[in-house]
Order: sequence, then C-alpha cells, then structure tokens
Amino acid sequence: MSKVRIFLTFFSMLFLVQGFNAQAQEARARWEMLNLIRKEKFDIILPQAMRANKIDMWIHVIRDGNPDHLALDLGDRIVGGGRTVYFIFTDRGDERIERAILNGERGSDVYDIFGQESDLKQFVTERDPKRIAVNISERLAVADGLSHTGYLKLVDMLGEKYAKRLVSSENVVTDFRVRRVQTEIIAYAKACEIHRRILETGLKSIKPGVTTREDLGWWAEDQLLARGLESEFGICMPGVLYSEVSDRSETRKPGYIIQRGDLLSWDWGIRYLNFGTDFKRNAYILREGETSVPAGVQNAWDRGMKARKIIRKAFKVGRTAGEVLEIIARSLEDAGYVYTPFTNIRPKDREIINSLGDSERSGFSIDCHCVGNTGNGNVASGPSVAPFRKERAHLKIQPNNLFAFEFMVHTWVPEWGRRLSINFEDDAIVTGKGVEFLCPPNERIILIR
Repeated sequence: MSKVRIFLTFFSMLFLVQGFNAQAQEARARWEMLNLIRKEKFDIILPQAMRANKIDMWIHVIRDGNPDHLALDLGDRIVGGGRTVYFIFTDRGDERIERAILNGERGSDVYDIFGQESDLKQFVTERDPKRIAVNISERLAVADGLSHTGYLKLVDMLGEKYAKRLVSSENVVTDFRVRRVQTEIIAYAKACEIHRRILETGLKSIKPGVTTREDLGWWAEDQLLARGLESEFGICMPGVLYSEVSDRSETRKPGYIIQRGDLLSWDWGIRYLNFGTDFKRNAYILREGETSVPAGVQNAWDRGMKARKIIRKAFKVGRTAGEVLEIIARSLEDAGYVYTPFTNIRPKDREIINSLGDSERSGFSIDCHCVGNTGNGNVASGPSVAPFRKERAHLKIQPNNLFAFEFMVHTWVPEWGRRLSINFEDDAIVTGKGVEFLCPPNERIILIR
C-alpha cells in the first residue's frame, strides 16, 4: 500500500472515530440532562404537587405498546416486553416522596424500590393511602393514559377498599409539569433558539419565483434530522397571508412558488428531549423597487407590537388564566382596540373579523396557551388564556410557567383594501418579574430581496 493510501486511510478512520464519539457524547449528554431533570422534579416539584392536591399516593400506569405522554417524565428504558409498568409515588410524611417501579426495569437511578406486578396490593396495603391518584381524566389528555381494560385490572388487583379511593391524577400531573426546575428552563430555552435559527435562516434563503412552500418545509425537516431532532407537528410550510399576484387558493398549495409581494407567516415547532416549541416568524418578499413593507402593513405590525406590550403586563404569578384574559381584554379596549374573541371555528372567526369593516381600529384575539413539554394547547397541561379554552380558565399561573405568547391583531390595510390578520407568537416564561422571553422574540418582518 502506498504512503498516500496509508495516510488517507488513517485520517478516514480517525474522522469516523471522532464522528462516532461525538454522536455518542451528544446522546449521553441528552440522557444525562433528562435524568437530571427527573431527579430535580422528583426532589423539588413532586412533594409540592402531591401535597397541594392532598394526594397520598400517585400511581401512573404505562402499558408497553400504548404510548404515554409522561413516559419521558417518569423514566427511561423502563417499559418493555409487553408489560404493564406501575410508577408509584407515596407521600410517607418525609421531605422526600418515596418512588417505586413495579414490573419495570432498573434503567434509572431515581427510584428507590423495584418490584413485581404481583406486589401491588401488598405494597399499597402497607402504606394505606387515603387518596390515590391514577391516570384517568375527562379533561386532560396527558393524564388519561390508563385504558379501560387497564383500569379494570387495577381495580381488581387493589380490591374494593382501595379501589374506592382512586381519583384522577389530572391536578397532580398539571402541577408536576407546570412547576419548572431550572434545568428544564435551560433545556427549553435551547430548544427555542434552535427553532428560531432554523425558521429565520430558512426565510432569509427564499429565492422569489423559485422557492416553493414545500421546499422550505422539507428543508426545515432536514435541518432537524441533521441535529438528531424531529418536528413537533410534522412538516410545516410557511403560510401566505397575502399575495399581490396570486389567488388565495393557489397560495395554499404545497407546490406554490413564493412570489414578490407575498407576506408570509411560518408556524412551526421542534422536539428536543421532552420539550416541544411552538412559535412563528414573518417575512415579506419585496417587489421591484421596494425597500420596505407597504405602509399599511407596517402599521398593522406596529399595532401588534403595541398590543404585545399591553398584554405582557397582564401576566402575574398567582392570577388565574381567566383573570388574565379579562385584564387583557379591558386594557386593550382602553387603548383603542376592539375585542374579537375567537371561537376557534374559522368561518365564525372570519365573520367576526370582517364585521370590523374598514374601521381604523384594530381588532384583537387572544390564545396564550400552555406549552413546554411535547404537545401543546389542549394536549399539554397548564393554564391557557383563551376564550375557547374555558376548561383551563380556573388554573393559576405558577412561577416559571412556560406558555406560547400568542395573539392576533386585525388591522385595515388601505393599499390592499382588506383587513390583515397577523398572528404573533413567541414562547415565553412567567417569573416573579413578569413575562420574560426565552430567545429573541419576533420584533420585525423579515425582508426578502
């Protein structure tokens, strides 16, 4: 073998080894972060969540083959072999909540006790809990993973005495998830920054008359694939809010070629560890000779930025979602906006917006929904400030509450002879100081030349 070939072979092998080690270290780092989050949540948050809701024992049942939203929250490499695994947390009066796994594997060091499914009745009897929370819920999907068959089996194993003490774990799950530890906030902020950079880079790469909506959607998916991540919602393509040259029906097609004079909004989310993001970016494709967006569009944007400052002030730790919504509606109307509460039914909502006609006053709609872990809106747990999410209006905003700061402002644009609805959305956190953004928020419309 020649010296050149030996040299090339050596460096090829070195490159492969380095690449392998880098991938292994990233996988390990992510696992270690998830495990640290579990430890911190179990040590700090779990006692609060159980005691605030007067729960003595929380049994979360996961059956292999039936995906569960809390699988990553509670353990890693534990469910397998077609088994039903019981994660059991017991408040025995100590500072620390006792943690047990029955019928699972020893895949994590955050649990104290490991046993068999047959141990369940004796385990519960020895602790004699008065209120046992299990994952059944009418209103919260993330706390409703126990199937009807699984529930009947659990009742049979526990016996009549303890079966009568079963209650929904929805409130425990809500508090356990919504109350955040610092490691969660750090991880979520990282996810937001990855998301932001991909969105903004993609929009800035648009070539008018060449790039399609679908091109951007698949490009973004490839960016995640290269990072070992995935999309929160599947492939998402930027939407066209308005086009100077194209019919609305054409702009909705995946293969639509983005044109000059198009105003875009890209709504997307990514998954990182056990977290899911959800926010938007906007872009305008400049027409020949233009150096900025039309004056009416800029006015609509500025009205949205002004509304965001007003909405931001309404969020305070301890207020319920319903109270925040009332304050927002009152404050914006005092500032000259018109409240157009959404029903989340598009034809009805469009009718509400159109009823404003060509009035110079901007309408506004609010949907500041819960976000954080994978899934959002009605899937995630926590308070949501929106008129069509009434089942969450009573929930209080906890310290370090993550949410999607989402609202719409509907403003008449004279140049277009129509009302433009711009959806503003960034992921944020509510601390004792108020609303804080987790990465640079959407401050401007990105201009594409």
